[in-house]
Amino acid sequence: MALKIVTDSTADLPPELAAEMGLIVVPAIIIFDGQELLDGVDITPDAFFQRLPSASQPPKTSQPTPAQFAEVYERLHGEGHEIVSLHVSAKLSGTFNSALQGKEMAGVDVEVIDSGGASLWTGLAALAAARKAAEGAPQAEVAQTVREVSARLGAFFFVDTLEYLVKGGRIGKAQGFVGGVLNIKPVLYINDGELHQYGRVRSRRKAVERLIEIARAAAPLEEVGVLHGAVPDEAQALAADLADLTPGTPPIVSSVGPAVGAHTGPGTLGVVFRRA
Repeated sequence: MALKIVTDSTADLPPELAAEMGLIVVPAIIIFDGQELLDGVDITPDAFFQRLPSASQPPKTSQPTPAQFAEVYERLHGEGHEIVSLHVSAKLSGTFNSALQGKEMAGVDVEVIDSGGASLWTGLAALAAARKAAEGAPQAEVAQTVREVSARLGAFFFVDTLEYLVKGGRIGKAQGFVGGVLNIKPVLYINDGELHQYGRVRSRRKAVERLIEIARAAAPLEEVGVLHGAVPDEAQALAADLADLTPGTPPIVSSVGPAVGAHTGPGTLGVVFRRA
């Protein structure tokens, strides 16, 4: 019997990395121009951002249904696996509660955990869990690893515009930025499961410099991730600037998926790190 790690598509891990680590990714739901699509299954990040500018109305998102989780839990339990399931903050999404409902529907033993963050924050916690599970650690020990790693994570990012966060209702404690911020790049961060305002700068270059400053100030670091919304070249450049913070462990570079991108919009760039 092995232990399997379940997460959701808002973890924004590169699909090939998630597959390599044996992660089970339950897709969120995107409603785009009247179509209901599974995040990362029916629509990729590239296709999503290509369609976004011409959308007749802003895309909407919905957490995976309890039935989706129940199906995954029942299958894994039937194969003889223990299960740890970790997800985007309950303050940002209903995914955690949906997973709890799925556990009840399936009637099996699942350790369901609120990661306390979103995007690569959840992704890095899921990777840590998968590594621990690969060592043969039991369910309780893997769950404790997730909680310990989550407590050492930081996530900072900037968006080209707050339009998408406002329309999606995910602005959280960064509400003070709304209004009078034309040509300003707001830098946001995750704390206590919510978005907060960190600062504001007047250009993308300054925003990138701020992300680098923040990451370097947090050193020593064990792991770094860079996330982006349809700006892969900028993301690779940022990763190169931060590579010396984790010698031998290159930063993970990943696009935000449709479920996150619907709220952050194109042009987003961020850094997620795990403190030593």
